[in-house]
Order: sequence, then C-alpha cells, then structure tokens
Amino acid sequence: MKKLIVTIGILTTVAVASSYAQGTVVFGNATTTKISTNSGPSGVTGVGLVAPNSTQAFYYALFYSTTQTTVAGSTAGVIGLNGGTYAFNATGWSDGNANGYSTNAGAGRLQNSNPNTDGSYSVTGVAGGASADFVIIGWSANIGSTVTALQQYLAAPTQNGWVGESAVGGPLTTGILGSTPAIGLFGASSPNIPGFVLGEVVVPEPGTLALCALGGASMLLFRRKN
Repeated sequence: MKKLIVTIGILTTVAVASSYAQGTVVFGNATTTKISTNSGPSGVTGVGLVAPNSTQAFYYALFYSTTQTTVAGSTAGVIGLNGGTYAFNATGWSDGNANGYSTNAGAGRLQNSNPNTDGSYSVTGVAGGASADFVIIGWSANIGSTVTALQQYLAAPTQNGWVGESAVGGPLTTGILGSTPAIGLFGASSPNIPGFVLGEVVVPEPGTLALCALGGASMLLFRRKN
C-alpha cells in the first residue's frame, strides 16, 4: 500500500512539474491591437473579421523560435497569398499550440480556446522563464480548424478565405504557471506583436478561368500569324 501511495505521489509530481515546465504567454489582444481584414474583392474590410454573409469564427495558431528573429529573412507580416513565407514552412520555427488553437472573441479580438487556470496559454517546446520570438497565424474557419488544413488550403485553394501572419514579436520571456505571471504577446511597439491583417484569398470563378485560357490561346494564335 505504501508503495502504491509513493508511486501515485511521484506520478502526480511529474505531471504537475511537466505542466509547469512549459512557458506561458497571454494570447489575447487589446482594442489597440485588433486583427483586421484587408479590402479584398468581396468588399469586406476593417476590424470586423466577418466573412461575406457569415459570422463564422477565425482560428489562430502560435509559432515560436529560439534561434530565429525573422521568418525566412523577414520580420513583416504576411497578408493572404502575397508571396511571403509562413512560419510553418520556415527554418527554425516550431508549432507552440499546447492549448489547441485560439479563436476570435468578437470583432478583431482573440481568446484562448483552452486557457490555463490563470488565463495564460502554454507554449509547447518553450521552458518557463525562457526567451523566444513569436508569430501568430490566423485564418477563417471555412478553411478548416487546424494548421494542416490551412497548409492544404494554401497549396490548392478551393474557396475564398482569409489568411494572415503577424509580424515577428520578441524576444519575449515566458512566464511560469503558478509562479511567474505570463507576458502579453501583443503591444503597440517592439518587442510585442502589433495588430495584423488577414488578406482575402480569392479563387477565380470557372468562367473567369475559361476566359483567361481563351485569351491566352488567342494571344498565342496571334503571335503565330505574325
């Protein structure tokens, strides 16, 4: 019986220690650091984060690096498919979503989907009290609910959606659950992450694609005649 009690005690201590070992951050933003949408072809713009004819949710993923201060050489954000590189494809960046993916809590505001008891967000792979750089990637819920779904979408978009990545923030020192308060990721100036923009990814209508193909064929025929 004593051995059983000792074993349970050891396992409990290990579990608590492992949860406390992960660094913590405050993932929510403020009114001055809201997330916006660009003025895409669908006409939606501003700090509403509402897709056409919908009030759908948006998902947000946190990535970190302890070795990189840029994402593929840039500290700037990525708006839609503007040719930028996302953290999930960049060397030295890792998925830090220990608590799952966060969602929108209203117009332009983020919330933890599964917060710790103190409201913080644990970062997988970053020890409590350690320093790291961070970026946040956001996308509309019609794309999917995971980073994997987002990657598949970006490889071959099948419907209009919004995607964006924040500027790089950091270095920031993480908190320790139950000991050191978590630091906020967002802020108006460096080293914090400012508000960022999700760009609309527009998939051409089949008729538009057909017209483009016809136009290309006509140009080719014209060149041959000359």
